[in-house]
Amino acid sequence: MDSSIHAVVPDAYAAMGWIEEFSELARLAIDEEDDEVLRARYENELLKRAVYLRAAGLFDVVEIRHPALRAMLDDAR
Repeated sequence: MDSSIHAVVPDAYAAMGWIEEFSELARLAIDEEDDEVLRARYENELLKRAVYLRAAGLFDVVEIRHPALRAMLDDAR
């Protein structure tokens, strides 16, 4: 295996973890309708991760299609 590819693999797994967390938090924040405090906590955690994912360029190549989630991320810029 090319050593440059081998060195990237652990970072790729870490990045996938961040994307999985972001996706799960997005789902929870969007679905939570009964508990405003819990929804705000999900949204806060989601936006913390969005800062790093935006800096990594994820949102340059991935389109957020859910209108509420897209608005949440746009407002946080």
